[in-house]
Amino acid sequence: MSRPTDMQAYWDRRARQDAQFYIDDRGLRGEDFWRGGESVVTAFEADLGLALTGELVVEIGCGVGRLTRALAQRAGRVVALDISAEMLARARAHNATLDNVEWLRGDGCTLSGVAAGAADGVFSHVVFQHIPDPQITLGYVAEMGRVLKPGGWAAFQISNDARVHRRRLRVRWTSRHAAWRGSAVDLGALRETAAAAGLTVEKVVGEGTQFCLIRLAAAPDVRY
Repeated sequence: MSRPTDMQAYWDRRARQDAQFYIDDRGLRGEDFWRGGESVVTAFEADLGLALTGELVVEIGCGVGRLTRALAQRAGRVVALDISAEMLARARAHNATLDNVEWLRGDGCTLSGVAAGAADGVFSHVVFQHIPDPQITLGYVAEMGRVLKPGGWAAFQISNDARVHRRRLRVRWTSRHAAWRGSAVDLGALRETAAAAGLTVEKVVGEGTQFCLIRLAAAPDVRY
């Protein structure tokens, strides 16, 4: 099993090699690459029936900030985490005009640096499918429960197809490294983890596929 330090080193190398390709291996470049971020976020909103807004939104695995741009247009503030210092350096350079984004180096396991009950929403796309151990992904789900405000939301993508990871995730020549090959997450285990963290699975789109979208909700603050 890869340790967080292994994942950090892997994504640092990929950032130096060709960050945009390893974020979106369809080969989008220039403005097409950046416009793709808005397209992804818009599709999330449509598929999950959720507006990705709030005073504070946390993004897990921001890479070079392609999706961060779209989130920053919707949220008052974005905390954008990534395990890779190289990715974050490029994100800061590419998005120097975003004055409502905090770029935060993550530890690869938790949302350390985000206070409990501070976030209105948590977002992630094409990140958890690359994590070698599904228990780490489930740990992030538990962390969502910690950082979300009552009534907050989480919208993220996982792989729910174990066969994909035996095929090394689409690009045959890219890498045999576990941080690329990743892992699938069992939806039953995700539901159990979410419930233990005070979260409800409100919607699942694409069950049984590599691109399975999840919408979670934190319990509302009920006062009498």
